[in-house]
Amino acid sequence: MIKILPVASGSTGNCMLADIDGRRILIDLGVTASMLLSALSENGYGWDDIDAVLITHTHSDHVKGLEVCMKRISAPIFMSGTSKSKLMLDRATELSYGTRTEILPELWVTAIRTSHDCPGSIGFKIETTDSTFGYITDLGVIPEGTMALLSGCDCIVIESNHDEEMLRYGRYPAFLKKRILSDEGHLSNDTCSEAVAWFADQGTKHFFLAHLSQENNRPELALESARKATTGMDVQIEVLPVYGESLIEIEQQLQTVPGLI
Repeated sequence: MIKILPVASGSTGNCMLADIDGRRILIDLGVTASMLLSALSENGYGWDDIDAVLITHTHSDHVKGLEVCMKRISAPIFMSGTSKSKLMLDRATELSYGTRTEILPELWVTAIRTSHDCPGSIGFKIETTDSTFGYITDLGVIPEGTMALLSGCDCIVIESNHDEEMLRYGRYPAFLKKRILSDEGHLSNDTCSEAVAWFADQGTKHFFLAHLSQENNRPELALESARKATTGMDVQIEVLPVYGESLIEIEQQLQTVPGLI
Protein backbone atom coordinates (compact mmCIF):
# COMPACT_ATOMS: atom_id res chain seq x y z
CA MET A 1 0.00 0.00 0.00
CA ILE A 2 1.13 3.54 -0.77
CA LYS A 3 0.09 6.50 1.38
CA ILE A 4 1.20 10.06 0.79
CA LEU A 5 1.04 13.11 3.01
CA PRO A 6 1.44 16.23 0.83
CA VAL A 7 2.70 18.69 3.43
CA ALA A 8 3.51 21.37 0.82
CA SER A 9 3.73 21.59 -2.96
CA GLY A 10 4.59 24.76 -4.86
CA SER A 11 6.99 27.66 -5.13
CA THR A 12 6.60 28.56 -1.44
CA GLY A 13 7.64 25.15 -0.14
CA ASN A 14 7.85 21.46 -0.95
CA CYS A 15 7.67 18.48 1.37
CA MET A 16 5.97 15.09 1.15
CA LEU A 17 5.85 11.99 3.32
CA ALA A 18 5.52 8.80 1.26
CA ASP A 19 4.56 5.75 3.32
CA ILE A 20 5.33 2.87 0.97
CA ASP A 21 4.46 -0.53 2.38
CA GLY A 22 5.29 0.69 5.88
CA ARG A 23 8.54 2.49 5.01
CA ARG A 24 8.12 6.19 5.63
CA ILE A 25 10.18 8.34 3.26
CA LEU A 26 10.28 12.12 3.58
CA ILE A 27 10.90 13.88 0.27
CA ASP A 28 12.32 17.42 0.60
CA LEU A 29 12.24 19.75 3.58
CA GLY A 30 11.06 23.08 2.24
CA VAL A 31 8.80 23.81 5.23
CA THR A 32 9.30 24.79 8.86
CA ALA A 33 9.71 22.16 11.54
CA SER A 34 6.46 23.22 13.18
CA MET A 35 4.51 22.87 9.93
CA LEU A 36 5.93 19.42 9.28
CA LEU A 37 5.32 18.24 12.84
CA SER A 38 1.74 19.49 12.69
CA ALA A 39 1.07 17.51 9.50
CA LEU A 40 2.76 14.41 10.87
CA SER A 41 0.90 14.57 14.19
CA GLU A 42 -2.47 14.99 12.49
CA ASN A 43 -1.92 11.62 10.86
CA GLY A 44 -0.38 9.62 13.66
CA TYR A 45 3.29 10.11 12.79
CA GLY A 46 6.16 11.68 14.68
CA TRP A 47 9.81 12.52 14.07
CA ASP A 48 10.91 8.98 14.98
CA ASP A 49 8.55 7.44 12.43
CA ILE A 50 10.55 8.83 9.50
CA ASP A 51 12.79 6.09 8.09
CA ALA A 52 14.71 8.08 5.46
CA VAL A 53 14.90 11.56 3.92
CA LEU A 54 15.40 12.24 0.20
CA ILE A 55 16.36 15.69 -1.12
CA THR A 56 15.73 16.60 -4.77
CA HIS A 57 17.89 19.75 -4.96
CA THR A 58 19.10 22.78 -3.04
CA HIS A 59 16.67 25.55 -4.04
CA SER A 60 15.29 27.11 -0.87
CA ASP A 61 11.70 25.97 -1.42
CA HIS A 62 13.00 22.41 -1.06
CA VAL A 63 15.57 22.73 1.75
CA LYS A 64 14.82 25.82 3.81
CA GLY A 65 13.69 23.68 6.76
CA LEU A 66 16.50 21.15 6.43
CA GLU A 67 18.86 22.46 9.09
CA VAL A 68 16.25 22.68 11.85
CA CYS A 69 14.33 19.53 10.92
CA MET A 70 17.44 17.38 10.77
CA LYS A 71 18.10 18.17 14.44
CA ARG A 72 14.87 16.31 15.17
CA ILE A 73 15.06 13.55 12.56
CA SER A 74 17.53 10.75 13.20
CA ALA A 75 16.84 8.94 9.93
CA PRO A 76 19.49 8.76 7.17
CA ILE A 77 19.40 11.44 4.49
CA PHE A 78 20.11 10.91 0.81
CA MET A 79 20.83 13.34 -2.04
CA SER A 80 23.09 13.80 -5.04
CA GLY A 81 26.80 14.33 -4.49
CA THR A 82 26.54 17.86 -5.87
CA SER A 83 23.78 18.74 -3.40
CA LYS A 84 25.73 17.19 -0.53
CA SER A 85 28.77 19.30 -1.39
CA LYS A 86 26.76 22.49 -1.75
CA LEU A 87 24.97 21.98 1.55
CA MET A 88 28.20 20.80 3.22
CA LEU A 89 26.21 18.07 4.93
CA ASP A 90 28.58 15.30 6.00
CA ARG A 91 25.70 13.32 7.42
CA ALA A 92 24.13 12.85 3.98
CA THR A 93 24.72 9.80 1.79
CA GLU A 94 25.29 10.36 -1.92
CA LEU A 95 23.00 8.71 -4.44
CA SER A 96 24.58 7.93 -7.80
CA TYR A 97 22.56 8.81 -10.88
CA GLY A 98 20.71 5.86 -12.37
CA THR A 99 21.90 3.36 -9.76
CA ARG A 100 19.31 1.29 -7.90
CA THR A 101 20.35 1.54 -4.24
CA GLU A 102 18.87 -0.34 -1.29
CA ILE A 103 18.59 2.41 1.34
CA LEU A 104 16.37 0.40 3.71
CA PRO A 105 15.69 -3.34 3.93
CA GLU A 106 13.83 -4.26 0.73
CA LEU A 107 13.41 -0.63 -0.31
CA TRP A 108 15.36 0.63 -3.29
CA VAL A 109 15.82 4.17 -4.62
CA THR A 110 17.05 5.18 -8.05
CA ALA A 111 18.18 8.80 -8.39
CA ILE A 112 16.97 10.31 -11.66
CA ARG A 113 18.90 13.26 -13.05
CA THR A 114 16.48 16.13 -13.75
CA SER A 115 16.89 19.06 -16.14
CA HIS A 116 16.72 22.07 -13.83
CA ASP A 117 18.79 25.19 -13.25
CA CYS A 118 20.16 23.88 -9.97
CA PRO A 119 23.21 21.59 -10.21
CA GLY A 120 22.65 18.15 -8.77
CA SER A 121 18.85 18.13 -9.17
CA ILE A 122 17.27 14.69 -9.04
CA GLY A 123 13.96 12.89 -8.95
CA PHE A 124 13.32 9.42 -7.56
CA LYS A 125 12.02 5.98 -8.35
CA ILE A 126 11.23 4.22 -5.07
CA GLU A 127 10.59 0.49 -5.05
CA THR A 128 9.62 -2.23 -2.59
CA THR A 129 8.82 -5.83 -3.40
CA ASP A 130 5.15 -4.82 -3.82
CA SER A 131 5.00 -1.16 -4.91
CA THR A 132 6.72 1.34 -7.19
CA PHE A 133 6.52 5.10 -6.70
CA GLY A 134 7.89 7.84 -8.96
CA TYR A 135 8.62 11.46 -8.05
CA ILE A 136 9.72 14.07 -10.62
CA THR A 137 9.34 17.81 -10.16
CA ASP A 138 11.43 20.87 -11.03
CA LEU A 139 12.48 19.96 -14.55
CA GLY A 140 12.09 21.59 -17.95
CA VAL A 141 11.98 18.43 -20.05
CA ILE A 142 11.61 14.70 -19.46
CA PRO A 143 14.23 12.71 -21.41
CA GLU A 144 13.32 9.37 -22.95
CA GLY A 145 15.55 7.60 -20.45
CA THR A 146 13.60 9.06 -17.54
CA MET A 147 10.32 8.08 -19.15
CA ALA A 148 11.55 4.51 -19.59
CA LEU A 149 12.88 4.31 -16.04
CA LEU A 150 9.53 5.32 -14.53
CA SER A 151 7.49 3.17 -16.89
CA GLY A 152 5.05 0.96 -15.01
CA CYS A 153 5.15 2.76 -11.66
CA ASP A 154 2.03 2.25 -9.55
CA CYS A 155 1.91 5.97 -8.73
CA ILE A 156 3.75 9.01 -10.07
CA VAL A 157 3.99 12.51 -8.61
CA ILE A 158 4.79 14.80 -11.53
CA GLU A 159 5.18 18.53 -11.96
CA SER A 160 2.48 20.49 -13.77
CA ASN A 161 3.87 23.93 -13.05
CA HIS A 162 2.30 26.42 -15.42
CA ASP A 163 -0.22 27.17 -18.12
CA GLU A 164 1.86 28.55 -20.99
CA GLU A 165 -0.60 31.27 -21.95
CA MET A 166 -0.96 32.48 -18.37
CA LEU A 167 2.83 32.59 -18.09
CA ARG A 168 3.49 34.29 -21.45
CA TYR A 169 0.87 37.01 -20.88
CA GLY A 170 1.32 37.28 -17.12
CA ARG A 171 3.16 39.85 -15.07
CA TYR A 172 6.44 37.97 -14.61
CA PRO A 173 9.49 39.80 -16.06
CA ALA A 174 10.82 38.52 -19.38
CA PHE A 175 13.95 36.91 -17.89
CA LEU A 176 11.86 34.86 -15.45
CA LYS A 177 9.43 33.75 -18.15
CA LYS A 178 12.40 32.65 -20.26
CA ARG A 179 13.85 30.69 -17.34
CA ILE A 180 10.59 28.86 -16.59
CA LEU A 181 9.98 28.01 -20.25
CA SER A 182 13.53 26.76 -20.82
CA ASP A 183 14.68 23.14 -20.80
CA GLU A 184 16.07 23.79 -17.31
CA GLY A 185 12.90 25.41 -16.01
CA HIS A 186 9.55 23.82 -15.18
CA LEU A 187 7.04 21.56 -16.91
CA SER A 188 3.96 23.14 -18.45
CA ASN A 189 0.51 21.60 -18.16
CA ASP A 190 0.73 20.45 -21.77
CA THR A 191 4.13 18.78 -21.40
CA CYS A 192 3.07 17.16 -18.15
CA SER A 193 -0.13 15.87 -19.74
CA GLU A 194 1.76 14.28 -22.63
CA ALA A 195 3.95 12.46 -20.11
CA VAL A 196 0.96 11.39 -18.01
CA ALA A 197 -0.73 9.92 -21.08
CA TRP A 198 2.43 7.98 -21.96
CA PHE A 199 2.88 6.68 -18.42
CA ALA A 200 -0.80 5.71 -18.30
CA ASP A 201 -0.38 3.74 -21.50
CA GLN A 202 2.49 1.89 -19.79
CA GLY A 203 0.28 0.92 -16.86
CA THR A 204 0.48 3.67 -14.23
CA LYS A 205 -2.93 4.17 -12.62
CA HIS A 206 -2.44 6.99 -10.12
CA PHE A 207 -1.05 10.47 -10.75
CA PHE A 208 -0.61 13.51 -8.56
CA LEU A 209 0.08 16.84 -10.25
CA ALA A 210 2.57 18.83 -8.19
CA HIS A 211 4.44 22.12 -7.86
CA LEU A 212 1.71 24.23 -9.50
CA SER A 213 2.53 27.91 -9.85
CA GLN A 214 0.14 30.06 -7.84
CA GLU A 215 0.76 32.91 -10.29
CA ASN A 216 0.70 31.11 -13.64
CA ASN A 217 -1.61 28.16 -13.19
CA ARG A 218 -4.87 27.00 -11.68
CA PRO A 219 -5.64 23.51 -10.37
CA GLU A 220 -8.61 23.12 -12.69
CA LEU A 221 -6.49 23.95 -15.75
CA ALA A 222 -3.80 21.41 -14.86
CA LEU A 223 -6.39 18.76 -14.10
CA GLU A 224 -8.39 19.42 -17.26
CA SER A 225 -5.27 19.15 -19.41
CA ALA A 226 -4.17 15.84 -17.87
CA ARG A 227 -7.64 14.32 -17.94
CA LYS A 228 -8.16 15.34 -21.56
CA ALA A 229 -4.87 13.69 -22.52
CA THR A 230 -5.95 10.44 -20.83
CA THR A 231 -9.54 10.31 -22.08
CA GLY A 232 -10.75 6.72 -22.07
CA MET A 233 -7.87 5.47 -19.90
CA ASP A 234 -8.36 3.84 -16.51
CA VAL A 235 -6.47 6.35 -14.37
CA GLN A 236 -6.95 8.53 -11.33
CA ILE A 237 -5.47 12.06 -11.48
CA GLU A 238 -5.50 14.60 -8.65
CA VAL A 239 -3.83 17.92 -7.93
CA LEU A 240 -1.78 18.28 -4.76
CA PRO A 241 -2.74 21.20 -2.52
CA VAL A 242 -0.30 24.02 -1.81
CA TYR A 243 -0.47 22.96 1.82
CA GLY A 244 -2.11 19.82 3.17
CA GLU A 245 -2.37 17.80 6.35
CA SER A 246 -4.53 14.92 5.10
CA LEU A 247 -3.16 11.46 4.37
CA ILE A 248 -4.09 9.97 0.99
CA GLU A 249 -4.21 6.19 0.65
CA ILE A 250 -3.62 4.47 -2.67
CA GLU A 251 -4.83 0.88 -3.05
CA GLN A 252 -6.88 -0.77 -5.79
CA GLN A 253 -9.00 2.37 -5.82
CA LEU A 254 -7.74 5.85 -5.00
CA GLN A 255 -9.28 7.18 -1.80
CA THR A 256 -9.32 10.96 -1.75
CA VAL A 257 -9.89 12.63 1.58
CA PRO A 258 -11.73 15.96 2.00
CA GLY A 259 -9.50 18.97 1.46
CA LEU A 260 -7.61 17.64 -1.55
CA ILE A 261 -8.01 19.91 -4.56
